[in-house]
Amino acid sequence: MQTFLRGKRVGYWLSERKMKRLHFQDFAELCRKKGLEVVPLDLTKSLEDQGPLDVIIHKLTDVILEADQNDVQSLQLVNQFEDYINSHPETIVLDPFPAIRTLLDRCKSYKLIHRIEDHMKDERICSPPFMELTDGFDVDSLELEKNNLTFPFICKTRVAHGTNSHEMAIIFNKEGLKDVKPPCVIQSFINHNAALYKVFVVGESYTVVQRPSLKNFPIGPAERPSIFFNSHNVSKPESSSDLTELDKIEGLFERPNDDVIRELSKALRQALGISLFGIDIIINNQTGQHAVIDVNAFPGYEGVPEFFNDLLNHIIAVLQNQTTEVQQVNYSNTIGDLGVDAVTERTCCAVTGNSDMVMDSWNFESETSGSMKLQHQRLGCNSAVSPNFQRHCAATLAAKASSQ
Repeated sequence: MQTFLRGKRVGYWLSERKMKRLHFQDFAELCRKKGLEVVPLDLTKSLEDQGPLDVIIHKLTDVILEADQNDVQSLQLVNQFEDYINSHPETIVLDPFPAIRTLLDRCKSYKLIHRIEDHMKDERICSPPFMELTDGFDVDSLELEKNNLTFPFICKTRVAHGTNSHEMAIIFNKEGLKDVKPPCVIQSFINHNAALYKVFVVGESYTVVQRPSLKNFPIGPAERPSIFFNSHNVSKPESSSDLTELDKIEGLFERPNDDVIRELSKALRQALGISLFGIDIIINNQTGQHAVIDVNAFPGYEGVPEFFNDLLNHIIAVLQNQTTEVQQVNYSNTIGDLGVDAVTERTCCAVTGNSDMVMDSWNFESETSGSMKLQHQRLGCNSAVSPNFQRHCAATLAAKASSQ
């Protein structure tokens, strides 16, 4: 057992359903064998009374969505959580709320993916064009060509969480757009020989799992009705659907390139400061390029046998890194007390990775502020929640409530 782990405390909040699916109690037992104390968190009670907490693992997506809809109880829970984090900047959060909010909004996450691709300049990556449709959109006024959108395309809810988020449609012509319920996102469909690759990321580790996906369709407008489907019925391991039955393999049929996956996951970690996420990737059967079609916060990790070991190793790594950062900041402060300007050194030590990857919609708090904030606590978000997104959140939550 690493001696520095002794006495470290990991708090967690997951829904009962998530706990059962992950068999999370097995992970808690694994941590205890390494000397980590693992405790469930009750968000209705003071987190101060449940601390101290060195690490918090959570999936509070439902609570965050409800808080963004001004639900009083959820707002109180989110505010209490954020107050605790602000009072304890040394606590490692997996993952930060601003990053989760970005991944909950497909429009924002797709924009981020395209900015990352522009930065990477890797010809092996080319994600599909997309466009947001808001309430009252005019079919005839849509600038599809200007936005490089071609038929057919996939229509998805803007909110990337909840029951409704899996309801999608394949649109083959402008007439089909009349059946769309905004706010939503349309995304050019890329033929990929019915193979979806789900990348499950845990810190610097990742696992690629192949799943069934939509079959190929002719490129260009077609006189046929839209196809509405639930992605769970198409891309789950046990899925069986006519939509996934491939008549024949067309063009290229390739698996994802390991270097591409590694660089994409690294870029997302650096841009958002996240550790637990999934990337849905398809391979264009004409060009062989990788296309990111979705990014998910804290996915189910189905088909990842080493998830618990990867998560434990990541927690150990970030705790070790935190110890190093604290030692470096303390050393810099000591040098500063001797009259040496160490601000530049502190900044370089604290911000790891390629700082250019921090997207322009995110900002870092000042390194010279009174409280010391380490890397996992420094991300903030400027963007407000749009009215269209709020209305769609409400619809998503209503669907969730009716299904329970």
